[in-house]
Amino acid sequence: MKTSVVKNTKDTITSAHVKPNSLWKEMKKYKIAYVFMLPAILLISFFMLIPLCHSIIMSFYRWDGITTPTFNGLSNYTHLLTNNHFWKAAFNNLKFLVLFTALTVILGFVFAVAIDRRMKGWRIYKFVFFIPFMLVTAALGILFAQIYEPSHGILNTFLGSIGLESLQQLWLGDSNITLYSIIAVAIWQLSGWTMILYLAAIEGIDNQVHDAATIDGVTEWQRMFHIIAPMVKRITYMIILLQIIASLKTFDLIWVMTKGGPFYASEVLGTILYRTAFEQQQFGYASAVAVLMTIIVMSITLIYLKYSKLSEQE
Repeated sequence: MKTSVVKNTKDTITSAHVKPNSLWKEMKKYKIAYVFMLPAILLISFFMLIPLCHSIIMSFYRWDGITTPTFNGLSNYTHLLTNNHFWKAAFNNLKFLVLFTALTVILGFVFAVAIDRRMKGWRIYKFVFFIPFMLVTAALGILFAQIYEPSHGILNTFLGSIGLESLQQLWLGDSNITLYSIIAVAIWQLSGWTMILYLAAIEGIDNQVHDAATIDGVTEWQRMFHIIAPMVKRITYMIILLQIIASLKTFDLIWVMTKGGPFYASEVLGTILYRTAFEQQQFGYASAVAVLMTIIVMSITLIYLKYSKLSEQE
């Protein structure tokens, strides 16, 4: 008994010492792969890591882009975190995140299941649902700004033509609904993208699973939520993560449609960053906004990744 314990202990110690060597051997084994990865690593360092480090440094300075930067300590961060404008924008980002992520995931999944089940005209729907994703976001923003136009826009004109004048709104002029009008456009644009990702995952499910479900007499709703949904859980986690990051970084659609208005009703962190840097030339303050945005995105991403791993283990 003692001998086996000693032997196991020696094996553990030996394996602990061998691990670094085996890791080095694995790295040497794939050295060609690392050589090919080197250009990508250098590009990422040049275009992402170096600017990030520069932003962190500049966030402690006051700089207008022309004169010599003046060290400002934590003043930029103090001013930012005590500014109600910043917190309103952060709350708008949160609303955008929740609604955009939830609805694009749900709609993308439902569309994908419907197409996979070969509903009538599924080839046309597959193409039509994906078209918005191929459009340039700025062009899409200009298009919907015209659609939402209160006097001659298509939406209010259509509502008036069918006798629903009571539903006509100042879609981009009413601070109570402006953000939701923009979120609706973002959902319309990216639901097709989530649909394609889900469709690829669903088509990978073995047909025998569907055949067994049909024999057991399951309904389409039961098939969707009790068979398909659990089997595409991994892709769901990935889609949610990507949509969270996209919603936290949102800028172009809002800027083109409202520039954060009216009265900052659709302001988000991205529009604060752009306005502070390129309209007010407060590059130090803008760098502080960028650093806080990075921290928020990374924190939410890490929390979500940890949660998703725990869910998979269960």
